Amino acid sequence: MSLKLLSSRYVDYAIWAALGVGLLYFMHARASGPEEGSPAAPFELKLANRDATFRLAEQRGKPVVMEVFASWCGACRRAAPGLAEAYREHRDEATFIGVSVDDRREEALAARNGWGIPYDVAHDDAGVARAYKVSRLPTVIVIGADGVVRHVTTGGASPGEIGRWIRQ
Repeated sequence: MSLKLLSSRYVDYAIWAALGVGLLYFMHARASGPEEGSPAAPFELKLANRDATFRLAEQRGKPVVMEVFASWCGACRRAAPGLAEAYREHRDEATFIGVSVDDRREEALAARNGWGIPYDVAHDDAGVARAYKVSRLPTVIVIGADGVVRHVTTGGASPGEIGRWIRQ
C-alpha cells in the first residue's frame, strides 16, 4: 500500500472523527433547561395577566409545571392546547406557570389570551431563562414538591406525560 493512499485514509478517518465529536458537542450544547435532579433556581416574576407576583419559594409542597415560551414561537403556540388540557386535568396536583421571554409584558398577555392559556403567565426579563439554561422554546420544566428539577423537555408534551412527571 502506498504512503499516499495510507495518509489519505488517515485524513478521512480524522475528518469523520472530528465530525462525530462536533455532532456530540452540538447535541450536548443544544440541550435546553436545567439538569434533572438539580435544585430549582429560586425566582420571582410579575404576572402578565393580573397584579401579582409568582414566587417559586412559595410553591414548596406542591409540584410546579413551568413552561418557558414566547408569543412569536410557532412550536409554543402548537404546544399550548396540550398544556391547557394538562392544567385542567392536573391543576389540583400541581401549580402551572407560563414564563414568557417576550420583550414586552403585553406580548405575553396577548399570547395567554389568544392561545387560551388558563393558568397564570409571568413576564421574564430573561433572568429566569438564563438561570434555568433555556436555549430552545418551548421548554417545560417540572419541579418537584421538594424544589428539585424532576423533568425537562423541549417541545410539546401530552397531558398524560405531564401527569406522570408530576407524580414522580
